[in-house]
Amino acid sequence: MFWLPAGSDWGDRLASEPGTGHLNPLNPKTYQVLKNVIRDVSILFPETFYHGGADEIVPGCWKADPTIQSFIANGGTLSQLLETFVNSTLPYILSLNRTVVYWEDVLLDGIVKVDSSFLPKEHTILQTWNSGTNNTKRIVEAGYRAIVSSSDFYYLDCGHGDFLGNDSQYDQQAGGESLNGGSWCGPFKTWQTIYDYDITYGLSEDEAKLVLGGEVALWSEQADPTVLDARIWPRTSAMAETLWSGNRDEYGKKRSAEATDRLNEWRYRMVSRGVKAEPIQPLWCVRNPGMCNAVESS
Repeated sequence: MFWLPAGSDWGDRLASEPGTGHLNPLNPKTYQVLKNVIRDVSILFPETFYHGGADEIVPGCWKADPTIQSFIANGGTLSQLLETFVNSTLPYILSLNRTVVYWEDVLLDGIVKVDSSFLPKEHTILQTWNSGTNNTKRIVEAGYRAIVSSSDFYYLDCGHGDFLGNDSQYDQQAGGESLNGGSWCGPFKTWQTIYDYDITYGLSEDEAKLVLGGEVALWSEQADPTVLDARIWPRTSAMAETLWSGNRDEYGKKRSAEATDRLNEWRYRMVSRGVKAEPIQPLWCVRNPGMCNAVESS
């Protein structure tokens, strides 16, 4: 079915992008297939985490199915559908000695979400992508461990427009708002934006301990092998430094100038090894360390 039927409001879409289709939690075959997939993935990847997804449920898709229509007509809810799905898959993942990672939507979505009783805190990690530090705070306040992938800071595909061929948001002449050129999560996330982000901002010391770390995301609507290196590097290196080593010196000052020199040199080393990393400064700056910084007043 077409993902956004003519005349439909966004809330009545059948998918957030083409093509359409959700797994049906009421169909027993769903779990036959899923258990095979989960088992095979767990064998291929021996890490102790298993990502169970569960983000961005589109109500219109489920509501288009006759069996779900009957379920709702008899008093069922979409959230109960998701609870059925989680309750039918999470125990199997745990039986394979995995900790389950879900996107934050499973608990925080405004329309379709599960009760926290379905998500045991000792076996569940929530990955956040919405509302910056606000949703990180909500997750750890609820007692869950968090992985931070804020779309405001860590989405590497942002700022390159949109995939829609007839997006009227581009039709802007002088002045006016263009919604970041049609990119839903624009603007482009510079390495400085990534480097400066504090994933534990506004958290107490105990809450910060529940933040396991962060993960950048590069979604593939407008990314393929021809742009992969440049989209990932060296911005991901900036994240690595700030999460592993911190982005402040012993006096609490952001060490942006030092980081620029390191990342710039590292970028050219990657290029020499065949990685097509994006430039962050002219080559002259590598050859003349410190000369591309501003002079700060004392």
